[in-house]
Amino acid sequence: MKSPNFNVLSIFASSVMLATVVAGTASAQTTYSQDPATPELLRSTAYDDVQVKLAVGPANSTYYAYFSNPGYDIMLDRLDANGHSMWKSALVVEDRTLSSTVDYGVASDAAGNAYISYNGYAADGTTPTQKVASVSATGAIRWTSVVYSAAGASLGNGRVAVASDGAVWGACSVGFDSAVQRFDSATGVATFATPVYVNEAGAKQMCSGFQASLDGSVILTTIRYTTTYTPKILRAHRISVDGTRPWAAAGVPLFTSTAGGVQTGNFPDFLPDGSGGGYIYWYGLSTPINCRCQHLSPGGVTLWGTDGVAVSTALVGDFGGTASSIARTNPVLTVGSDGRVYEFYRAYSGAIAGIVWYGIGAQCFDTDGNPMWGAGEGVMIDPYQPSSAGVIYDKTPGAALNFGGAPGVSFTISHSAIALDARAAAMNPDGSIAWNNLLATDAGSKYRFASSTAVDGGANIAWQGGVNAGGSDLFCAHISGTGVLGPPMAACVADLNGDHNVDGSDLAGVLGQWGSTGVADLNHDGTVDGQDLATLLGGWGPCQ
Repeated sequence: MKSPNFNVLSIFASSVMLATVVAGTASAQTTYSQDPATPELLRSTAYDDVQVKLAVGPANSTYYAYFSNPGYDIMLDRLDANGHSMWKSALVVEDRTLSSTVDYGVASDAAGNAYISYNGYAADGTTPTQKVASVSATGAIRWTSVVYSAAGASLGNGRVAVASDGAVWGACSVGFDSAVQRFDSATGVATFATPVYVNEAGAKQMCSGFQASLDGSVILTTIRYTTTYTPKILRAHRISVDGTRPWAAAGVPLFTSTAGGVQTGNFPDFLPDGSGGGYIYWYGLSTPINCRCQHLSPGGVTLWGTDGVAVSTALVGDFGGTASSIARTNPVLTVGSDGRVYEFYRAYSGAIAGIVWYGIGAQCFDTDGNPMWGAGEGVMIDPYQPSSAGVIYDKTPGAALNFGGAPGVSFTISHSAIALDARAAAMNPDGSIAWNNLLATDAGSKYRFASSTAVDGGANIAWQGGVNAGGSDLFCAHISGTGVLGPPMAACVADLNGDHNVDGSDLAGVLGQWGSTGVADLNHDGTVDGQDLATLLGGWGPCQ
């Protein structure tokens, strides 16, 4: 591209004079709300806008994927650090004609590309097909490839992972079995002539979790069971770059039936441990119900015992002077920069004279799986409260948060089935609460939370809900590592290359896109010009 013909020094001088004005304008254009009563609408149409998922994008941006429009189209948007769409409008990755939805997967790579694994149809419009689509940081569809396709197939639980060698893997359930395929990240060309098929005679092996492992391989976890009424146990399978499966054909058992099976319809994912293994978390249907966590080594060894570790050994509690069992469900997990694992969960009592007590709990596990908080009984982030009409209806975790390596969680407090407050909290290493602040108090339901790390040691959070008569809406928010709701410092918007410093390389990006649109269009008016340059100069130096 031809460089603009102007004197950079004169532009620099004039822009410095404009910097204060333009910086004020940029701040006014930020869209992450500071008011919990009016959270930012990510998507609101007359149709169902549902199942939002997030992935980290380049230069402090975030990818937001979701379903919208008639037929539940696959949508993707890229928002900058302040919550502006960097593409002017969301991209329709695929125009679908479905009447219902299943789960899907989203990931991103070091080059800034996004990947989505989803179900749809082949070109004939009738053959069920699981696909992976790749989208560039500029909003262009790079390729769309097939994981599995067969007439009459029942496909779901789409998963996608970027391997250590840069290849992209897709996975899904096929009826009661699982299929996996590997793709070249640049071209989308499939590695295997036919997908790797994971099944077992006399048993089900349904796709559940999917993450990258060592040497370009991936680990697939499956829900394994024999009949509807037998316990559903998680198994793990490693799949190598050549399509072989070096572990037992039936998979490595992550726990036994004595810990209780996974809830029907629950297909938990897991988190990588940074060394090629992973942390698997679920709640088992033992009595009382309890949340658990298992550490799987890259070699397929369960490191935290036969059945993993429970978040609490306290099976009975005192509720207003009456003893009752405690059930723990809905776990979410994050791994801290200290290498410890933090699991958050919904805790509730049995019915006491028709009253149930609800709270939000947490446990920390050290690298050996030892519980570190509450003498092994966990700690309460939001205390137990008795159910009461119009006051407390339920409390439920939303998504685990990671504030620059420090753990946190979003959760809801339900005052009725359709009136909920959303909150976010952060924890100190000793199990005390760093802060617990409001996230959203607008009318309507709030569920299916998703999160991503963000600039300023904060987190971006999205959820489904609202009161739209036509269907669900989607909302999003940014909260800092210190609990401040709203956009991060505007100066970081000018950090185009994501190195947390606004300097000459970012200036070169603005000059290189002068007169056009692109990521250097910092005020999103459609043209890279003097206002964008002034914003950049006004934020010159390290991002705070």
